[in-house]
Amino acid sequence: MLPREQYLPPAGENMARGLSVSYVDGALTREETWSTQCQSDAPRGHTRRVSADNGRTWSEPEPMEERVTAQLPGGGMVSGQGGGQFEPVLGILYEKKLVRLWPGTELFTYDYAANHEHPLNDHTFLVENRERTVMVRYEDGPDFDPDNPFDPEFCATNRAYPGVSLDFAPDGTAFYPAITYKPGAGYSFSGGGVRLMRRDPATGRWEPSNAQFVEPEVSSRGMLEPDVAVLRDGRVLVVCRGSDTPRTPGRKWMTVSADGGRTLPPVEEFRYDDGSSFYSPSSIHRFIRSSRNGRLYWLANIVEEPPRGNSPRYPLYVAEIDEAGPAVRRDSLVMVDDRREGEPEAVQLSNFNVLENRETLDIEICLTRLGENAERFWESGVYRYVFSPPA
Repeated sequence: MLPREQYLPPAGENMARGLSVSYVDGALTREETWSTQCQSDAPRGHTRRVSADNGRTWSEPEPMEERVTAQLPGGGMVSGQGGGQFEPVLGILYEKKLVRLWPGTELFTYDYAANHEHPLNDHTFLVENRERTVMVRYEDGPDFDPDNPFDPEFCATNRAYPGVSLDFAPDGTAFYPAITYKPGAGYSFSGGGVRLMRRDPATGRWEPSNAQFVEPEVSSRGMLEPDVAVLRDGRVLVVCRGSDTPRTPGRKWMTVSADGGRTLPPVEEFRYDDGSSFYSPSSIHRFIRSSRNGRLYWLANIVEEPPRGNSPRYPLYVAEIDEAGPAVRRDSLVMVDDRREGEPEAVQLSNFNVLENRETLDIEICLTRLGENAERFWESGVYRYVFSPPA
């Protein structure tokens, strides 16, 4: 396992601390967003601080005003902006924004799993340089109107759940994956399929690919949390988390575009480079390319036995990608962390942030170890790990 240090303590009694960190320009300006959490998918109390010297010194944390959790006439709304990614060719800072709407008359809760009878409406936006906001649009439909958020036509069109991150081609073309829905699909992601958005660097226009879906026998909750990587030969790899079924153990699923992200072929299993399968729970994952050696790396939970839905979410590995496949190089796995002696089986090593240090070219991993406290599941801080890719 990689050495670790505690970077942030828990937010309070039975309160988890979340962290997102990114560079927001072409220099060494880092921005951190802190949050607190005491229930699933419900981060609150977001604050931001900035460092102009790569984390040596920081500004005082300030509340983030752009995140809104509100009970509105006819339902509830959560609006939140995610961490940034800076594209150096065109000099654009991209940030994800999710608007989640839940029509219904009862008190709104952010954790949509608490109540299934109301439809879930997710709409994803990308904010460019904190000025231009673009909705992930793959069909005709109205724009978001904050004065009429539950407009039936808006809620029924362009529903999309955000991908994990963006990636960029050498000419500045941006790629962003999202989960979209089959017409009429209801609660949660059961009808979710993967789609790739492509931004033309000359026109600034975002264009959608086709969507690829899987049958319920392949993944019981459709595709989830896609991440994207531009391969050396120009193909575009998208990998999604799935969920196990009686027929299919827990896997990760991939689709590889051979035409610059314009179309996606059918989804297939993401495997090791020797062709063998591996088990992975329904958990988040992330690609990052090393500037030190040019190799593409992938962070994910890979487990020994067939998982049960989202669990277990340990160990966490970093592995090199064989880009010819593409596939996971089996001989390259490095364990970031694992469940430790005395820790409960519920521990989760899946809430992580990844960043390449622009000075050292090491890969920094910041992880909230949910469930490490057997008596207070949410009481967990952020740990920092450093992975040093070989030269």
